[in-house]
Amino acid sequence: MIDGRRVVAWTPYGRVRTYSILIKYLQRDVERGLVDEVWAFMNTDPTGQEDDIAYAHELAEAFPWFRLKHRPEGVSLGHLPKQRYTGLAYRYMTDPDTIYLRLDDDVVYLHEDAVENLVRARIEMPAPIAVFPIIINNAICSHFLQLCGKIPMEWGTVGPYCMDPTGWANGPFAVKLHEMLMDHIEAGTVEDLYLYQDFPLQPGTQFSVSCFASRGEDYAALPQPGVLVPDEEESWHTVHQPLATGRPNILRGNSVISHFSFFPQHPFLNGTDLLDRYRELADKAVTA
Repeated sequence: MIDGRRVVAWTPYGRVRTYSILIKYLQRDVERGLVDEVWAFMNTDPTGQEDDIAYAHELAEAFPWFRLKHRPEGVSLGHLPKQRYTGLAYRYMTDPDTIYLRLDDDVVYLHEDAVENLVRARIEMPAPIAVFPIIINNAICSHFLQLCGKIPMEWGTVGPYCMDPTGWANGPFAVKLHEMLMDHIEAGTVEDLYLYQDFPLQPGTQFSVSCFASRGEDYAALPQPGVLVPDEEESWHTVHQPLATGRPNILRGNSVISHFSFFPQHPFLNGTDLLDRYRELADKAVTA
């Protein structure tokens, strides 16, 4: 718990390759008393992902705080890609005393203060729909990091757009970002990436939802508790609901995490040793 609120860290789950890194940080923060439960919302295909599914079940057997969540019975979105089903997960998130921390399954680094600082901001600032950390490899975060002099302009200018061609689609730029973070981690200077303030995000600004904190009471208060309309989670949290309420989301300046890859970046990042380096860091996080 943090400040008397339960904390549930949850992930639209699908890839053991990267989730096996993230779970080490979540285990660390469970053992530190910051996270109460970890949920894997099973967003997998029944065939072709047998190893991914088996790994999730192994975690559920190994850890009493790890829970598997499945798509609600009787709900179908037709023949849409599985990424569209993640919005159904919020039907489980209607406890008004809980802060829900969403993490992509390819989040591969959580600074030791990231969860506490992000959740505390979510508690202290009830107005936003979502509070985001500084996400390394997120276009809008890269934009603000550049404005604050943390990312060199010489790497390519990043605009304040969710799918900016440099911040979202440029593989060599993503490699530089991860190498920059690695340098800070190894030097013990990750806090140098903190922003000098929290930044509001204008209502209607689409934002990649690789990680954010939200409140169960907001989902409980919906006409149908936990049912997002529209049901696509990124659109609901960053475009529709902020516009409907006039409440800007917030980028928290003192919480740093790392998101590994958007699909246009895959060929570049997969040709590096970065994922192995992240895995070594995660192993150290649970043995320290």
